[in-house]
Amino acid sequence: MALDELTFQVKGSSAEPYELTFIKDGDSLTALCSCPAGQYGNFCKHRIAILDGNSKAIVGDNQDQVATVTSWLQGTDVAAALTEFRVIEASKDASKSALMAAKRKLAKAMNS
Repeated sequence: MALDELTFQVKGSSAEPYELTFIKDGDSLTALCSCPAGQYGNFCKHRIAILDGNSKAIVGDNQDQVATVTSWLQGTDVAAALTEFRVIEASKDASKSALMAAKRKLAKAMNS
């Protein structure tokens, strides 16, 4: 199976844009970000925005490629972890520790 890769430049809190790279390799999706959280392998709002189909922060001319990334998401461990995170995030009864655990699981899935 071919390896596919897309890179985006996004506006963040830094003066320089952050670089996001999405790599699709078979059933695996890796999402990397150069922001401080992403560099440490933690939950990163920039990656989530792209996975949610949000291209507002992209400073390059490839906003149309966000749809490709969202199509890559289907059937991956990242999709499962993102769904689990969304369910916990929406739950009024969820504890902070449950939400943090879901964020860690999602970050781990995106980094593998």
